[in-house]
Amino acid sequence: MRSVALLAFGLMLSACSNFYSIAPRSVLKTTGNLSIISTALTMGTKKTLADHIVSFQTGKDCSTVREEKGRTYCVEDEPNPIPKVTCYRTLGDVMCYSKPEASRQPGEAIGNL
Repeated sequence: MRSVALLAFGLMLSACSNFYSIAPRSVLKTTGNLSIISTALTMGTKKTLADHIVSFQTGKDCSTVREEKGRTYCVEDEPNPIPKVTCYRTLGDVMCYSKPEASRQPGEAIGNL
């Protein structure tokens, strides 16, 4: 696993060096194909290759794309807001509204959730 991480890190650093002038053509083709696969993977799943690895290791649904949109990196780390609704009994059902109904008495509410 470490060797894969080191190889991936080395490929990322290759953009900062004169890698393309010294690498054989077969390596360049492989690197290009991996780049295409990585781009297609990101576009199709909204996760980078590294996000898939982190998601697999942690068991969470993590994505850099989510983080760039201002949300949390992993879905499970995002707090679930408690909806503020007022519910009333109706004939055979319960109806909930975002604001208390003016036509109802305050005591009729089942509870403020």
